[in-house]
Amino acid sequence: MSTSTTVDAATATMISLIGSLADNKGALGRRYGEWAVSAPTIESAVAAAAMAQDELGHARSTYPVLAKLGVQRSDDGLDAGHPLPVIAAELPDWASVIAANLVVDGILTTWVASVRDSSIEPLAQRARKILQEEGAHRVHAEAWLRRLCASGGGDRDLLLARIEQMWRPAARWPGPDDHPGYRAATSQGMVCEGPDTIRARVRDWLAARLDVAGCAVQLPEPDDWSDWDERYRR
Repeated sequence: MSTSTTVDAATATMISLIGSLADNKGALGRRYGEWAVSAPTIESAVAAAAMAQDELGHARSTYPVLAKLGVQRSDDGLDAGHPLPVIAAELPDWASVIAANLVVDGILTTWVASVRDSSIEPLAQRARKILQEEGAHRVHAEAWLRRLCASGGGDRDLLLARIEQMWRPAARWPGPDDHPGYRAATSQGMVCEGPDTIRARVRDWLAARLDVAGCAVQLPEPDDWSDWDERYRR
């Protein structure tokens, strides 16, 4: 990824967020697709295939937004980029798929909701379309959360462990709340909610869904940003 000119802090932050959003959407699409033939039920396999198609479409339609910000992005079949490590390779079990759906997709989609009225109009247009399709993904994730929590035993314990595993890197994705570039982007109307708010929204939603299902997990606020890398958002 390269820029044709030097950009201000707000634009640089949005370039990082938009490029990483597309990278992670592409990775989610591949991970869901890999389970489309081995999900626990026929219905869940069909859902995995549909979500894979959605996520790959989200990635392909998000990369061009970077051009509006002066970025030339080379992408070969969505294999380029730097997604979060927890979704960079095939997911080992169905609980991981559901945790990725709940946590990683939850963080990304909540951030997308914060740019639906962005002053970057191409981004706002893409965000509104993505949000229309993500509703079905959330329904799928919540249904499987209830099902696995109700099953008890190893299935429940594995899901809860996978949620905690996914939360730590996903919660770092928006970055620190006091990041100057993010704050500048907020003041310029590029994004309407800061990182702490993004995390709180996802944490509150997940905690409420888990509570109804009789389960709980630890979803801590990241507290050490000393090694955080804005380029890779981790």
